[in-house]
Amino acid sequence: MTPGDLAGHWVRRWIKAPGVEDHDTRVHWMQAGWDYADLRLPKERPDLSDAACLADLSSEALARLTEAEGFAGRIALEGRICTWAREINFHGVPEAPDVGEIRFDAAGRMIETGVHADYAELWEQQGSGPVQAMRFAGGGYAGVLVICGARAVLGIGVPGALSSAPLRAALAAGRKPEGLARLFDGLHALGRWDGETLTAELATQPFAEGRAVLTWADNRLTWHRIAFDGRQDDVVLELEDQPVRSEAISAL
Repeated sequence: MTPGDLAGHWVRRWIKAPGVEDHDTRVHWMQAGWDYADLRLPKERPDLSDAACLADLSSEALARLTEAEGFAGRIALEGRICTWAREINFHGVPEAPDVGEIRFDAAGRMIETGVHADYAELWEQQGSGPVQAMRFAGGGYAGVLVICGARAVLGIGVPGALSSAPLRAALAAGRKPEGLARLFDGLHALGRWDGETLTAELATQPFAEGRAVLTWADNRLTWHRIAFDGRQDDVVLELEDQPVRSEAISAL
């Protein structure tokens, strides 16, 4: 298996594990070359109508938002075994490696089974068009943007960030601990890409949805960051290398 076999925009239809079967979580994974970005959002999210920013939300609402996942980085392949290095991770340094065995059924759907965990996932390819990846860093952040046709998945965060587990435990206990701003200090998003601007459709920062979150001009990217307290600023991100492009992908 090569990275070309995985290239494109994949949507997860279900995951099955002992005692768990989930058909509802919205999961989008894009792959271009060795680079990938992945976003996972629960179907149900808290009501934000009375809040102007994340800091206005209750501990219960914030706990529900932390059920999201997002990560980005590079893969490694050994036969049918794929390892996803989570260089950028919404929940900080992961507790265990992310490794799966991949095969394809007669319809071209991908079946992933866990190597270090007992699970199975079904993925289907969505959309079409050329795929491209950009890696970037700046202002203490790093990230990956993977584009497939007119859509893209973005992952931005602080490399090596601490695990979010203690903060999530405090939220689950009804407390709003110090350090919550750190937990949300990044962005994982699915959006529309017009060649210059990424407009978020789904995001770990819900107040970014419907907004332009990333722009491309003069060989640099600018992240239009929305902080935990609602403040907005621009973070300039320099490309680490030339964008990686692959052949056009057609939906199966």
